[in-house]
Amino acid sequence: MKLLKKNIMLTYAIINTTDKDNVNFEEVIQEPSTVRYSLDGTQFVIKYETEPSFITDGTVVPDAILSHSDCLALMATSVWSQDII
Repeated sequence: MKLLKKNIMLTYAIINTTDKDNVNFEEVIQEPSTVRYSLDGTQFVIKYETEPSFITDGTVVPDAILSHSDCLALMATSVWSQDII
């Protein structure tokens, strides 16, 4: 488990599942087994403090780069969360 410093600003990126093998998980907060997937399994979320090299060099092009609040709003949509009945 990676430890974070308090009060750091994290950035969130939505990545296509087909790019998962190109993500260097040493450069992001999560482990491969702990990423959150969209309900249809086509996308997942990574978070990082410093932009990873696989994004800066164009190996992986995120569908979106989000702030924490924007990511929370996205996670509340029907693409990422099921309605509780």
